[in-house]
This record gives sequence, structure tokens and C-alpha cells, in this order.
Amino acid sequence: MKKLNISITLGMEVPDHWVLIKDEDGIEVIDLGDGRYLDLTFTPMMTDDNSETAEWTNDYISDYQFADSIVEMVTEYKAILNMLTAH
Repeated sequence: MKKLNISITLGMEVPDHWVLIKDEDGIEVIDLGDGRYLDLTFTPMMTDDNSETAEWTNDYISDYQFADSIVEMVTEYKAILNMLTAH
């Protein structure tokens, strides 16, 4: 079995009222301020077309067996969220 390491850095400009909080499991999520919370984790996207015009989707999630097999392959996970304020 091979090991695949993936590092993702994502920068976003978000509304000032969004804040980071910890959920009951201690995982940082974003409080959108309207009763909703956003967990920005990876969502693998798939396509059956390897061309420039391919349509990518996460619809495979309805294939629970495949989705579970992807999750089972994860041996380590670390997400670091930082909220920066402009002054």
C-alpha cells in the first residue's frame, strides 16, 4: 500500500460576522452567525471524463460504500483554521 500526503492551503475573504468556534468534539468550525455552522473539510470530487471540460461532482457520496472506503483510507488528518482581521 502507498501513502499519499495532501497539503491544502485555502485563503478566503469572508464576512466580518463569521467567527471560529469549537464544536462539542473540539473541532474548529465557522459560526456563520445565522444559526448555521460550516465545517471546511476536504470533499473529494470525481469525474468520468479526464478532459479540460470535465464536469466534477461529489455525487458519489450517495455511493456510501465507496465514500466509506475513502474515509477509511485516511490515517491522519489535521486542519488548522485561522481567522485574520484587517485593520
